[in-house]
This record gives sequence, C-alpha cells and structure tokens, in this order.
Amino acid sequence: MTAPLSFDIPAQPLASALDRYGDATGREVLYNPALAQGRISEAVKGSFEPETALQLLLAGTGLAARFLKDNSFVLVPAPEAAGPPEGSAAALAHQYYGVVQARLRDALCRTSGARPGSYRIAALVWIAPSGTVSRFERLGSAGTVELDRGIDNALRHFSVGAPVPPGFAQPVLIVVLPQASGVTMSCGATALPHAAGGVR
Repeated sequence: MTAPLSFDIPAQPLASALDRYGDATGREVLYNPALAQGRISEAVKGSFEPETALQLLLAGTGLAARFLKDNSFVLVPAPEAAGPPEGSAAALAHQYYGVVQARLRDALCRTSGARPGSYRIAALVWIAPSGTVSRFERLGSAGTVELDRGIDNALRHFSVGAPVPPGFAQPVLIVVLPQASGVTMSCGATALPHAAGGVR
C-alpha cells in the first residue's frame, strides 16, 4: 500500500500538471508529448495515494496511466468502454500478448544496434489484423541516437506472424527493461519465453 501524499495541483495544461505530479511524487512519466497537447488536467488538492491522485488528474482527458514496476508510468489513450470479454477471448488475448513479446524480443535481438539488455524503453504498438505493425510510438529515448534508430528499425519491420484475435486491446504497451547485474540476455536461445508483463 502506497502512503498518501499531499497534492496541490491546479487545473492546467496537462504537460505542466504531469511535471507538478512528478515533482510531488518523484515518479517518472513516459509519454508522447503529442498526447498532452490541448488537454487540461483536473485539479488535485488534498491527501491521496499517488495512483489515485494521478487518476484524478487525468479524469476527462481521455488518457490513462499504466504503472511500471519501478514506479514510473506510461501515459496511453484510455481504452474505449467495452463489454467484458468472454473467458476464451480473454485467454486468447493473453496468449497473443505473450507471442507479441516473444517475437519482439527476437526482432530486437536480430537488429544491429538494438540488442536488449542494457537499456530501458517503452513503446506503444498498433498491430494490423494480419499481425504486422501498422504504427508505433517510441516513448522517450533509450539513451543514444544509434539505439533509438535500431529500436525504431526493429519496430518498423516487426511482425507477430499471427493474426490479431478478436477483442485484443490496442495499442500494445511494450516495456523493455535492462537486465539485472550479472544476468545475460538470452538472445541466442532458440525458445523465447512468453512472460507476462513487459518485454524482458
């Protein structure tokens, strides 16, 4: 349970409100600046848990936050309201997400200048019905122009190799995290794990 913090953030342009939120919580925000353009935050005044404060701040903006394990968060378009998926559809979507992760990890490992293990990056990926990437947005920089170019190249030519199942939520949030000290990235492995969560 996160301890409540005191917030006093007036309604204002969303980008500056997110800066104020980051100052108050110490949490990093990853987002495409175009998402914040023309959007106004709600005022947040009082004592709230950081997650609750952020939800209040984003209310009515059409955006939502996905929190990462390191307490940073990614700003994404809020999913459109939909009825609850049937169990089989949810299971298929979960399985497909695992395939997306494994295929992307393979693509990064095969792309010169984008081999994962030392950098942290987040991206939103839109997958066409055929399984190819129709659009992507890299959120921030991996640290160097060369790395960013390699990652963009891998995303641009990325294909899941399987059609998108019905009800699969998009865009897909992909998070690539650096490996812990002493852990070697298994890019040479023939079988890639279908882990839940971000690409690792």
